[in-house]
Amino acid sequence: MMNHLWRVTAVKVTGKVTPGMWVEVLKSGTNAPPTIKEIDMEVERKYGVKLLPGCSLSNFKIEKMG
Repeated sequence: MMNHLWRVTAVKVTGKVTPGMWVEVLKSGTNAPPTIKEIDMEVERKYGVKLLPGCSLSNFKIEKMG
């Protein structure tokens, strides 16, 4: 199985998440971009805050790194 690394950068203010905050999401077995739930888990792990309910993927720039 291949692993795919995604860099997710906030582009809009969403509660305590501000533009420029970023996380990396590692996915294995699929090349699909990260879901909002996966992004939320990584934001909470890195910054200690959760995304607001109803937050959408349009609040983030999602780039495939590898």
